[in-house]
Amino acid sequence: MSIPDSAAFFGSALTPAAPKILNFVLQSCALPCKVLRMSIRTEAEENLRIIRSLMEKATVYRAISAPGALVGGIGAIVVAGWGMWGSRMDGALSLPTAHFLAPWLGLLVAVTAMNFFLLARDAARRGEAFVSPGMRLALRAMLPGLLGGGLMAVPFGFSVPDLLAVFWVLFYGISLLAASHFAPKSICWLGRGFFAAAVVLVASSLTGIPALESSSPLFRAHLIMGVCFGLLHLVYATLTWPRRGVGADS
Repeated sequence: MSIPDSAAFFGSALTPAAPKILNFVLQSCALPCKVLRMSIRTEAEENLRIIRSLMEKATVYRAISAPGALVGGIGAIVVAGWGMWGSRMDGALSLPTAHFLAPWLGLLVAVTAMNFFLLARDAARRGEAFVSPGMRLALRAMLPGLLGGGLMAVPFGFSVPDLLAVFWVLFYGISLLAASHFAPKSICWLGRGFFAAAVVLVASSLTGIPALESSSPLFRAHLIMGVCFGLLHLVYATLTWPRRGVGADS
């Protein structure tokens, strides 16, 4: 038998089984693809349900965040005033960690604990879990911006506190804007305010402010934190404080 005849023989022998093999292969590939599509669709539907639930609770979350913003704003102004006064004292510039990082990180921990307490109390009142799918979704959206701001403390916290303050303002604004798809509109406006403040700070650092050029980096750092984290949070608390007869978010 010649080579062409052998090829024809084996081809004719395999031809009847080929459709079955091809059908088996297609079915084997189609099942995982179908499961993957169903999983993606289920996850997307679950995310949409969570986002819809968060949007429905926007007014409640705004009311909860107002007291935290008020305490944080007042605390930021107090810490900034203490830091600006301390930066004028002899030897204060040699202790940037004690005069900048320590009080501001302490204030962050205190305000965060207060916000978690308010969220936990509200979740208990509604009979829901504290770490809800909505909270996990919000934390996933905001975490990159918050971590970015925290990492900036490593290279700049000990030597360039005023630059670190600008980074904190910027990344905090970014983290708030990252939750814009399901957060209350007031949170989005607060994020825009912080982002705009960071842009102004960068522009002013390029052009220079004569009144602040003679001040120390530590003084400027506390001033930036007091103006941005203090005043902006006080404005937010004033505009979003719960009022009777107000049901829509703004």
